[in-house]
Amino acid sequence: MHWRDHLRNHLLEQHPETAYALDNTAYRLIKDVLPNTLVYTCDTPPDSPCALALGIDILSGLSAQEARQLINQTRMYRAPRILLAVPKSSVLDDTAFRALGFMQSPTDTTDAMRIFHYDLDSYKTVPDWLNARFWAHPEHWKP
Repeated sequence: MHWRDHLRNHLLEQHPETAYALDNTAYRLIKDVLPNTLVYTCDTPPDSPCALALGIDILSGLSAQEARQLINQTRMYRAPRILLAVPKSSVLDDTAFRALGFMQSPTDTTDAMRIFHYDLDSYKTVPDWLNARFWAHPEHWKP
């Protein structure tokens, strides 16, 4: 699937009530796919977090540190879900995106773009050992 088609499908599946466009290309795509969605931009930031942030050209020209800062600020203050279209020549590689909690979406291998998505609610699976049955029970301890 072509990367633009993947972004369109993701937007249609999510159908967010509000969106935060990280760049002009993302703004046009959101308005084209979801014309009734309220879209905020960097010029008019939202007062509260949006349902989804989309970025297509936003990482171009940034250093790795600037890209990480932008991503962290976006997920902390703008939207708990982020969808990024990133060129293969980006300053952040696949490992860096995984370290930031992103998952890569399958796209056409001939495309020059990769799609990464982040969802605060599902970025980390809860391990089996992290439940009450494995917690310490002080009443079972002998002094």
